[in-house]
Amino acid sequence: MEKARKFLYIRHYGSKCTVSFNEKAIAEQKKYHGYFALLSDCEKNPFDCLLKYRRHETIEFFFESGKQRADGNRARMWSSECLMGRMFVLFVALCYYEYLSEQLRQIKQSLSSEIANPVNETSEVLKIKKKLLFWLKNTPVYLILQWYDAVEEVRVSSKLLSKRWTTEITACDRLFLEKLAVTAF
Repeated sequence: MEKARKFLYIRHYGSKCTVSFNEKAIAEQKKYHGYFALLSDCEKNPFDCLLKYRRHETIEFFFESGKQRADGNRARMWSSECLMGRMFVLFVALCYYEYLSEQLRQIKQSLSSEIANPVNETSEVLKIKKKLLFWLKNTPVYLILQWYDAVEEVRVSSKLLSKRWTTEITACDRLFLEKLAVTAF
C-alpha cells in the first residue's frame, strides 16, 4: 500500500473510486526499477490478484504452445465430445513436449559442465560432446524430434534377392540417446 500511495493518486467519491498515476514519482523511480500494475475490480488482495494473473499467463502459454507445436489452430471437430477429446490429447502431447524440453535443458547443462571440467576424457569424446552441445543449442525441439523420426531397418525380399538396410547411428546420436537414458539402440 505504501508503494501504491507513492505512485498512484487514489480518490474516493462515495462508492466510486478513481485511480491516476503520479507521473513525477514514476519517472523518478523508472530510472532504477521497473514496476507493473494490475487493476482489478474483483480482487482486493494484491497477492491473490498477482497469483491469478500468473496462472492466467500459464494457461495462455499452453494454448499458444498447442497452436504452434501441436496442430491446435483448428478444431476440425463437429461434436463437443470430440473437441474435448482432441483438447485432452493436445494437452497430453504438450506435457510430453515440455518434459522433453526440460530433459534437453538438463542435458545441455550437463554437457556444459562436462566440457568445462573434463575428467579423464579423451579428445575424441570431448569433441563429440562439444558437437552435441552445439547441435542442441542451435536446433529447436521439433527438428530434434524430426531428426530421430527415421526408419531403423528396411528389408526387401523378392524371388531374386533379399536386402537389408539400416540407418546409421552416429557417435553424437549415441551420446544423445545415452543422455536421454534410451537403451535400445
